[in-house]
Amino acid sequence: MGSATGTCEIAPLPEDLLSAALALTTPRDACRAAAVSRAFRDAAGSDAVWSCFVPRDLLPIAAGELAGPAPPSKKERFLRLSDRRCPLLLAGGLRIQPVPKNPLLAYGRKSMWLDRGSGAKCYMLLARALHIWWGDTPCYWRWINLPDSRFEVAVLLSVCWFEIRGKIHSKMLSRDTAYIVFKIPVGSYGLDYPPQKALIDTVAGKK
Repeated sequence: MGSATGTCEIAPLPEDLLSAALALTTPRDACRAAAVSRAFRDAAGSDAVWSCFVPRDLLPIAAGELAGPAPPSKKERFLRLSDRRCPLLLAGGLRIQPVPKNPLLAYGRKSMWLDRGSGAKCYMLLARALHIWWGDTPCYWRWINLPDSRFEVAVLLSVCWFEIRGKIHSKMLSRDTAYIVFKIPVGSYGLDYPPQKALIDTVAGKK
């Protein structure tokens, strides 16, 4: 039996075509594709691909949050926007009253970053911007600073009525993305029974 030599039909494709195809995937997939060949690596790192991974409807970033020289490429810009260790404050936030001692808290009630794998928009509302039942009662809640947070976080001590409310415009969110972040410390109790409920109210009053 004769043998046949396999050939790759993708390699000769123009870089523009490869870039257009990779732009329809995700940042994670584009990085994986870079290992296929040199042509894929060049296409996967192009500005044409990474400009598609940065949402066009991003809200303005607060002044000073992106200090320093501009990123040399769209990929570098995406990596900066997706650094979850340094969420970026959004501009135009409502002023918090009373004015806190930390000037960073005076404006901007939300911070954001992009998910590095999917490019989805991630948001974090400051705990002080949420309506926490009895949040200012020391016997129920304690406010502390953590190394991995720029702002105060609320620690639940003990409460008979657990309720937290917040608002965010649904148009700001990415589809099929969960938006809730909390930590359960060792020794916590009471959250398993009765079952906790989460509700989403819309302007039309639907839940």
